[in-house]
Amino acid sequence: MKTRKEQLGLFSIIWIGFTFIAGITFTASFSQIVLVGDGKNPEQGIGLHIIWLFLVEGLIAFMCAWAFAKLVKYHPQANGGGSQYVRTAFGKFWGLLIGFINYSVIPVIGMALIVTMIRANFGPLEDGQNGLWLVGQDAKGQYGKFGEWGNLYLDLIAFALYIFAATIIFFGIKKYKYVGLIIGYMTWGMTLLLMIFGITAGFMNLSVGNNPFDAYKDQKLTMNGFTNAFTTCFFAFCGIETFISTGKNIKNRAKNMPIAIIVIMIAITIFYIVFSTITMFAVGGPFTGNPNSQLFPENNFLRTFGPTLVIICTILMRFNSSLQITLFGGSTLEPLSSQGYISPIFRKENKENVPVAGVLATMGLFVICAIMFLFIPDIIEGATKSPSPLNYGTIASCASILLIAIYGIIIPVVLVQGFKKKIKVQIWEYIAWFITLAFLMVILVWYFKGLADVFANPKDENGKLLVQNLVSSIFQLVYFGGIVIWAVLQYFLYYKKKMKKMDPNSEMGKVISEYENFFRLLTDKEMADIRAEEIKNDQEYLQYKLSLKEEKLKNKSVSK
Repeated sequence: MKTRKEQLGLFSIIWIGFTFIAGITFTASFSQIVLVGDGKNPEQGIGLHIIWLFLVEGLIAFMCAWAFAKLVKYHPQANGGGSQYVRTAFGKFWGLLIGFINYSVIPVIGMALIVTMIRANFGPLEDGQNGLWLVGQDAKGQYGKFGEWGNLYLDLIAFALYIFAATIIFFGIKKYKYVGLIIGYMTWGMTLLLMIFGITAGFMNLSVGNNPFDAYKDQKLTMNGFTNAFTTCFFAFCGIETFISTGKNIKNRAKNMPIAIIVIMIAITIFYIVFSTITMFAVGGPFTGNPNSQLFPENNFLRTFGPTLVIICTILMRFNSSLQITLFGGSTLEPLSSQGYISPIFRKENKENVPVAGVLATMGLFVICAIMFLFIPDIIEGATKSPSPLNYGTIASCASILLIAIYGIIIPVVLVQGFKKKIKVQIWEYIAWFITLAFLMVILVWYFKGLADVFANPKDENGKLLVQNLVSSIFQLVYFGGIVIWAVLQYFLYYKKKMKKMDPNSEMGKVISEYENFFRLLTDKEMADIRAEEIKNDQEYLQYKLSLKEEKLKNKSVSK
């Protein structure tokens, strides 16, 4: 009964999934995608199109998540997620590649967390006189109080906070969960307050007779603008593929996971649309720095404590996400280790069920990515006094492309298994997945085209070399290409040779041989047996709770 009680029910997985993915920091990219600069160039922003863009994003993300939800029903276990599904359909190498890509997304997400944890809260506002303006350039090219080295200072502080968050895991899972739960309730309580304050600020602006949405109406939707906005915002929907990999801890996953996917994705889409509308309603003009801080303009009574609330909410939210993402990074290496792809040391857990080696490796990879995506660009910015393009938007786009690459393989997996009649796929699912796949491929091609354009036109109209743009493109290409090269070398130079030399009767040989049983699809009979067992467990657990209730009432009666 204890095991059944500890499994996650439908409400729990909906709440955990929603809070893991959604958050207010997605607005950090608004100054690059909604209303760029002073908003007078309609070719550089998408304006009100952001509303229906989120509907498209939600639909595409839902179909990607639905592919995972479909596959999780037909596999013996959920541990390993996309890597397991791809290997089952296409073979060991492709399983390893997806496993590596899935793991490599984690530190890039971590860089986005670090950027938005502190730095994004201290950028300039439209008037350039904000007392919180510490970093970044305003419209006149002037730097904040920390000068051209400000981003480096704040990124170092945020990285130190990340390291602190990561070390909490080593104090035990119970303390980790306790800290995460408290922070989660605090941040969502603050988010609700910010939404109320934003609506209040918007109506206060209406009193002077202006329409706050006028500034966004004239923006034209171009292919470049749409692609840039899509890849940047798609990051805000990602995480469900991470969450689904915990399916072994979910009660009645075949039944509850599809329901949870529908509810989570609808709730996330609605939240982003509502919060975006409130933000545009409250600001009513160009976005500079952190749009959430612009909810409180000058001469607004909310200005006295509003920005402080945003800062606290953002730091807590990103701190909490750092807790989750580091533990997930360590857990992601476990199935790769169990298959023999990487060292067996990553399969071991301590008494608190923490994959110590995996967590330490993830922290090490975070250091490497921080140097690549944060510290080197920050140093270049300080030396050249040229704003770094490696901001939240750029990093979010890089993470989105890695996730799109994962989805670009997962969807063919579910389609192939459907064509082979190994899983049941409805006609509407075939059509929706084909459309989704085609859409993602267009976005992927356009993304790499954008990177290539930087090398084709490395100078601005004044003939100045765009060092930061080149560094940004090079790092993204090196990171993406490095993952593929790493997977090829790891498979052919490490895994293949290791398997040839391995004694099948050794302890590791037996572990790998036993693990091979997970790379298959469940038969109809097995799925029926699992469902019957789940129904039986539900009935037994219900009876267990009733007996506890009766015993409690009996004891209370005796005590009287």
